[in-house]
Amino acid sequence: MKTLNETGLSPEAVIELLDNFKKQDIEPNKARLLQGIHQGDPTVKQVCQDAHNRFFHHNAFIATYEDGQKQILNELKQMVVEILNGGEEACVNITTGGSESIFCAMHAAREWARVNKPDIRQPYHIVMSRSAHAAFDKAAHYLGMELTRVPWKEDYRADLQAMEEAIQPNTIVVVGSAPMWGFGLVDPIPEIAALAQKHDLWMHSDCCVGGYLLRWMEELGHEIPTWDFRVPGVTSISADLHKHGYAAKPCSTVLYRNRELQNFHYAGVDITNWQSGSYKTEGVAGSRPFASSASAWAIMKHLGHQGWLDLTRRSLEVKNRLIEGLEAIDGFECIRNESLLVCFRSTTLDMGLVFGGVVEKGYFPFGTLDPLYIHMSAEPVSDEIIEMVLSDFRDIAKGVKDGTITGEALAKYM
Repeated sequence: MKTLNETGLSPEAVIELLDNFKKQDIEPNKARLLQGIHQGDPTVKQVCQDAHNRFFHHNAFIATYEDGQKQILNELKQMVVEILNGGEEACVNITTGGSESIFCAMHAAREWARVNKPDIRQPYHIVMSRSAHAAFDKAAHYLGMELTRVPWKEDYRADLQAMEEAIQPNTIVVVGSAPMWGFGLVDPIPEIAALAQKHDLWMHSDCCVGGYLLRWMEELGHEIPTWDFRVPGVTSISADLHKHGYAAKPCSTVLYRNRELQNFHYAGVDITNWQSGSYKTEGVAGSRPFASSASAWAIMKHLGHQGWLDLTRRSLEVKNRLIEGLEAIDGFECIRNESLLVCFRSTTLDMGLVFGGVVEKGYFPFGTLDPLYIHMSAEPVSDEIIEMVLSDFRDIAKGVKDGTITGEALAKYM
């Protein structure tokens, strides 16, 4: 059966179909903490949407040829450098997401090694903790590099000794997470960077989750291992604006300590040997949405320093309420971490059934599988949403205990 219509539908009919599809998805309030995260409060979301709509069909590939868009990009990049403590020398590229930022950083590291370590035999090698993001594996595959994941310590943070023992003659990169996806814990970035300096390696700090959050948590008094360019030895950073930068997706950044290092980002991809002159892009993608960059700029201008601090403070208050409410449920325990991630499990209930109960209650089952943890991300949501989530988890715990939750619903996601 053909899917394409023989004749076109009216705009109203198309929207009606879309609305019907949307009704089949997870209900927005159910998605708010486990899936529909990184929206901020209603005003932040509206600013984001309004900015995005004003540039919804603009191509970032040619934005630098437009005076207004060019100024937006330049100001956005400068604010990014300021937030991540890059000083006068750090450079930024805007990408479509954390995976592309990580890919670009690993590509730059590979090209750096070709120039600075000509005696190393390829394939080049990356060392990182088991907890590092899967995007590194994908980048290594595409780039023809090898990768070793070392076991984490008991607290799930990177094991520095294990990382050093994994360094090989062809190792060129070591990686730390700030924080790691799944547990919300920050690796010992200063120690990993010192290890990189000791062995003359490229050190990447993956701040896709924390890049636009940890700065404000620090200022609010939270103790967090230093994670950005304040750490000598950090070569590159990935940080997603569409996470705690609250920008429209897709929008991320990859930063390099200085222009010399950023030049390796462009190695092999500044194309001139074809019929249309220089072809040089911010990342892997050619055409890409300018609208998401415009939304990131708008959010930064709307929030400012104090607004971001206040949004983070309110989100942390929600996090604390969620932890308190979850740990009041028999057998539930949460990981204390350096993020807005609420990562929890039951020590007494079958976690497979708990995941099944999450699905039966209408949520998306975000979490980790080994070990089994569920996680949500705290946002400045209403009291009603907080109580709804906690009430649902109380029901899930009860259902697992009395056998009314079987976990069959989880099969749709497995």
